[in-house]
Amino acid sequence: MSRKVVGVAVIVFWALGLALLYQRNRTHSPQRSLAEAGMRVSPETYYYTLQRSGVQVGAASSSVDTTKERIVAVDFVRGAIPVGKDTIKLEARSEARFTRGMRLRDFVIKAIGDLKPFTLRGVMQEGEDKTLRITSIDGKGKPVTQESVPELPVFVPTIAPLPLMLEGEPKIGDSIAVAIFNPISRTVNPVTLHIEADSLFLVPDSAAFDSTSGRWVKAHQSSIRGWRIGSKPAALTAWVDMSGRVLAAAEPGGITLSRTTFELSFANWKLDHPTLMGVASTQSGNRKRN
Repeated sequence: MSRKVVGVAVIVFWALGLALLYQRNRTHSPQRSLAEAGMRVSPETYYYTLQRSGVQVGAASSSVDTTKERIVAVDFVRGAIPVGKDTIKLEARSEARFTRGMRLRDFVIKAIGDLKPFTLRGVMQEGEDKTLRITSIDGKGKPVTQESVPELPVFVPTIAPLPLMLEGEPKIGDSIAVAIFNPISRTVNPVTLHIEADSLFLVPDSAAFDSTSGRWVKAHQSSIRGWRIGSKPAALTAWVDMSGRVLAAAEPGGITLSRTTFELSFANWKLDHPTLMGVASTQSGNRKRN
């Protein structure tokens, strides 16, 4: 066999190997893609202001913590939300636990305020059919349980974009099919998340106290690239960073959410509403920086 034939054969085998590797990477199972994305999740806490017509109506935090075996997502919101001529005061906390493969294990959602307090607990029952069992308390104080068998991986809204953004280098047009739990309707809704656009955001990363106004003000800001995530059917529209964490979001009622610092969100909210409400266990006590 001549050197030329050997050389051609090596090149052919090398090309075939690359083609097989490419095909294998393109045909990852959803479970494998989620597992790989889950290993890229890193712990971080972010803070947000809720505004309506340029006026702060609340503060929120969203944290993700990780261990070798679990991902824990905790979200907290405190606000006085204008609804028509009324103002609804509320506090809500959500904690959801996932495996490192981003499979939902359980969650607890609690809310108090002017509306009737409620607690929702969800547990993913493992078996041949993965069943999500949701328990709430009815008006008579009795537990009410409902079950569903979601065909797609289930997420709470704030971290639903994570597997889409962490699967690889994000590109406009990328999409992923997931199920999102809606705490209002107590239902699990299948949606297809997709990347619609990208842009740059200026996000406050430090604050200073202004003695003249008696409030915290922005001291410095960083430029962060964001991607707009949409869904079909429409259930979620938000801007997220490259790790899938929310940068900004808006809802039809005119409430906007923007990432900022602890001081500009919770500290200023407390200055404006010193006696509004209080829950002993909140994420706002953890003064981690962006």
